[in-house]
Amino acid sequence: MTRRDFLSTAAAALPVQAQSNASPRPNIILLLSDDMGWQQVGFTGGKEVATPHIDSIAREGVTLHQFYVQPVCSPTRSCLMTGRYAWKTGMERRPTGNAAQGMKKDERTIAQALSAAGYATWMIGKWHLGEWYKEHLPLGRGFQHHYGHYGAAIDSFTHTRSGVLDWHRNGRPVVEEGYSTFLFAQEAERLIANHDGAKPFFLYMPFNAVHGPHMAPPEVLKKYAHLGRYAAQRAQMECLDIAIGRVLAALKKNGLDENTLVMFTNDNGGPRIANGNGKYTGGKSAYHEGGMRVPAALRWPGKIKPGTSTNEMLHAIDLFPTFCGLAGADAKKGLPLDGQDAWKTISAGAKSPRNEIAHCLTVLRQGDHKLIDKGSTYYNWPEQPLQLYNISKDPEEKNNIAGTEPKLVAQLRDRLKWYKQFAREEETPHPIPGFPVVVYGEEENRLYGESIREQVARAVKREQSEGAEGPAPKKKKKR
Repeated sequence: MTRRDFLSTAAAALPVQAQSNASPRPNIILLLSDDMGWQQVGFTGGKEVATPHIDSIAREGVTLHQFYVQPVCSPTRSCLMTGRYAWKTGMERRPTGNAAQGMKKDERTIAQALSAAGYATWMIGKWHLGEWYKEHLPLGRGFQHHYGHYGAAIDSFTHTRSGVLDWHRNGRPVVEEGYSTFLFAQEAERLIANHDGAKPFFLYMPFNAVHGPHMAPPEVLKKYAHLGRYAAQRAQMECLDIAIGRVLAALKKNGLDENTLVMFTNDNGGPRIANGNGKYTGGKSAYHEGGMRVPAALRWPGKIKPGTSTNEMLHAIDLFPTFCGLAGADAKKGLPLDGQDAWKTISAGAKSPRNEIAHCLTVLRQGDHKLIDKGSTYYNWPEQPLQLYNISKDPEEKNNIAGTEPKLVAQLRDRLKWYKQFAREEETPHPIPGFPVVVYGEEENRLYGESIREQVARAVKREQSEGAEGPAPKKKKKR
C-alpha cells in the first residue's frame, strides 16, 4: 500500500462530516511571529526587509485583511489554543518571568482536540502560557512533542532569561549552541523529514522573533547596520523569513506541501521598535486597530485559490473550530467555544460567521462599529476617553462618533454587561519558589538543575564575551 493509498483509506474511516471538509485530512502548520509590525512583511506593504518566503504563503493562498488577535502575546496564544476569549482563559494578562501561574487547567487546547482525532501534535517555539508547573507546559496541554522555551523572552543564543535557562526538548533542559530562530527551523525540518505519514500532523510554531531582546547572527546584522537602533530587529525579521522558507522547503522536499494547510500570522500589533503598523492607530498593548489587526495568510494547494483575499472579520478564536472541522475533530467536547468555523470564509470568500468580537470587557466590535468604553486601559495603553468608530469607513480610527450616536453607545455597553457574566478570574498569582532557579520548569529544575548549573553559567559567560548578538561597532577611543 502506498502512502497516498494509506491516507485515503484512513480518511474513509472518518465520520461523513469530517470527510466532507477534506479527504485526506490535511497536515496543519500554524506559524506565529512575535511583536511584528503591520508593515514588516511584503504582502502588507513592507519594503525595508525582503520577506519572499512569508509572502509566498499569501501569493499562493488567501490574505485575511481583518484578522484580529489580542494586544499582547499570552492572551493571543490562549485564544489560538482554546478558541475562547482571553478574559475566560485566565490569560488576559501575561505571566512575568517569575510567575508560577498559567492558563487555567480546565481549558481544552487545539492540541488535545487534534490529538484525540489521531493527529501527531508538535510544538516548536515560544509557549508563554505557563512556565513552571508541569500541567501548564506544552506536554501537559496536548502536545506530543515540544522544543523551545516556556516563557516570554530569551537571549537568542544562550537561550536564557536573566541567567535562567529556558530551552527544552520534551520536558528536559537542553544546553546547546545556536541561534533560536534557525534552531526552530532545524527541528521542524527534522520532524517533517521523519514523519512516516501514518497520521496527519499539527505543527504549532510560534517564533520568538521579532521580540526583544533583538539579536541576530553577525553576518545578517551587518546588512542592516545603517539602520542603527533598528538594525537587530530588522535582521531578526530576515532570519524569520529564512526559517519559514526552510519549513516550506521541507514540506516540498518530503512531498507534503500539497496536503498541508499553512498559516502565517502575528501575535499582536508591533511595538515602537517595529516602526509602524501601517495606517492603523496604536500598537502593542492598545485596543486600537494597530494593536490587534495583524497580517494573516493561509495556503493549501487545490483548496485555497492563489492570490485571493477577504476583508471579512475573523479572530484568533476562530482557528480552533476551523482546524477541528478540517481534521474531523470534536470541537465541542470542552468548555463552550467563542470561535466559529471560518473555513468557508477562508477558502471560498463567504461572509464571516461572526458579527461581533468582545476584544475585552470594555472594548466591543459589533458589525462595523467598535466601542472603546470610557476608562479602558491595558498595560501601557493609557486610560481612554469614550470612543466609537465605524471601522468599515474609518479603519484609521480618526473620527470618534460617540458624541453623535448615544443610542448605539448604550446598546454596545449593554452588550458588554452581558459578556461580563462569563468572565473568569485568573489563577492566583504567586512567584516561582526559590527564584532565581537554574532552569524553568519545576520538575526539570528539581531533576536536572544542579547537573547543568555550570554548563548554563559557562554558556552565558561565553556568549557575553563573544557578543554573539552582533553588537554595534566599538566607539573609537578619544585621543
